[in-house]
Amino acid sequence: MLERLEGRLMWERTSQGILVTIPIPRGLTVPLYGPLVIIWLVFASFHYWHLLAAPHPDITEFNLQLIALGVYAVGTCFFLCWMIWIFTAENVLSLVPSEMKIQRRVIGIEVAVTRFPTHNVRNLRYIPPTKFWALSGYIDPKTSYIQFRAGSTKHSFARGVTETEAHALIRRMLEVYNFPNRQLPGEVDDPA
Repeated sequence: MLERLEGRLMWERTSQGILVTIPIPRGLTVPLYGPLVIIWLVFASFHYWHLLAAPHPDITEFNLQLIALGVYAVGTCFFLCWMIWIFTAENVLSLVPSEMKIQRRVIGIEVAVTRFPTHNVRNLRYIPPTKFWALSGYIDPKTSYIQFRAGSTKHSFARGVTETEAHALIRRMLEVYNFPNRQLPGEVDDPA
């Protein structure tokens, strides 16, 4: 049974470790783009409904309208896929003492998975959000994440987490496996 860990994060204890779901942040485009596209879809639906119901004396004009109808259908499919992605996409962290697994799911279906042996994972840390590229004073909350090293490579997950969510998640992860916070010889600790 999933319980709230902190903020948007949900977690449950498994037989050997933990399972944490991290929703993907929606961002600023959803409240702006979503209603505009819905209005466009409604008006275009009425237009094409009347177009297909009327007689068609000029076949050339009708063919152009069919092409426009095809573009409308593709746009509708793109919009529906975008809405499904925005409202159902999540990252799932599965951690047991021997392995850390990060999954990306959409509608509960695994889209991508990355596995790391826990003995290779180190330097878990929260990376705070950066300024939004178009507005100099605005901090973009979607740019925060949790970073770690596995072997000699940096990896990240949990984009858009707040600082309190990240620290709660890292504390819970350390209960399952004591990830070291150490540099290997020759590594440079940079925030990026």
